[in-house]
Amino acid sequence: MLGAGLLVMPPVVAALAGGDALLVWAAHVVLGGSVSLVLALLVRARIGPSSLAGAVGALLGDRAERTVDGVFAVAFTAGQAAIAWFAATALLTAADGTPPRAGSGGLPLALGVLAAGVVGALAPLKLSPAVLRWRPWVAGVLALACAVWLWPADPGAGTALAPSGLPGAGALWLALTALFFAGVGWEVVSGAAPAAGAGPRRTAVGVVLGAVLVGVVYLGLAAVQGQGARAPAGAPLRWVLAVATAAVLTSYVLTNVRTAARIAARLHPAGRRSTARGPAPALVAAVGAACCAFAWAGARDGGVPLLLLGPAAAALVGYALAAAAAVRHGGPLLRCAGALLLAVLVGLAVPAVPVLSGV
Repeated sequence: MLGAGLLVMPPVVAALAGGDALLVWAAHVVLGGSVSLVLALLVRARIGPSSLAGAVGALLGDRAERTVDGVFAVAFTAGQAAIAWFAATALLTAADGTPPRAGSGGLPLALGVLAAGVVGALAPLKLSPAVLRWRPWVAGVLALACAVWLWPADPGAGTALAPSGLPGAGALWLALTALFFAGVGWEVVSGAAPAAGAGPRRTAVGVVLGAVLVGVVYLGLAAVQGQGARAPAGAPLRWVLAVATAAVLTSYVLTNVRTAARIAARLHPAGRRSTARGPAPALVAAVGAACCAFAWAGARDGGVPLLLLGPAAAALVGYALAAAAAVRHGGPLLRCAGALLLAVLVGLAVPAVPVLSGV
């Protein structure tokens, strides 16, 4: 949750939701916290520590597990294309301080970010635990700096961050739905909650406190962005923010490409036996090629949030299956919570066709 989304999502939500950005962020935190709470209580009561796919598979069968792995494998490739396009937009904006109009002009830069990430993923190089531990803090500080100086500067409709011709309600829906890119991570409680060995009350309190912490971070960024500097950043500062953003996001592409390949490997029976050696280079290259294909498809206005619908759709599918598992295997209270959560997730997905048909 507190990863690449720290840099990507505040400008995207601001471009789509405008003055309603805080409301969109609050709705996302409430919905994501509800997902975590239902999932944590479910896995604590029924199974041991597991991934989201493993938990769903243990409760609903192998087909459900493969469905979650499959949608997340595809979604991660679309997500990396969105990250690369955001980095390209930041670099192009640094030139004169104005976000460029959408189109194919940023495609070479986006492909360059993806190429650097894929080459790093293919290399034997591994980011050290210290780098992985400090990277979210670096991303957070950089995101705060970008919020203070409104970076990228006031992106609007017709740029890579917001499609043109989308009505207000449709833009709010796209902002809320795309936020599930940042929300991929609410499901980590499926491994953490059972391992903690806490009772149901302590589990619920821990999840709520975690959701509050995430809310403080994201709502704080949105609030700072809303009160950010109105004077445009100078050229040196623009380039510092742009290059730092591109570097941090490229590091996320590197690790996420490996993660996507590892998830894809689990779809094959032989890939489930051991992931200790990591995914095969050919599979990593195939994931990289898919990322580049998505980046080419994203060369249009609103390409970033539209590409983010890939990870959002995967999260919605995984969370909906978890809610269905709660309805099927939970106690009375958990069944009611799972049914309500499932209804909300389905309701969030229903407007997709009418909204996207006008984009």
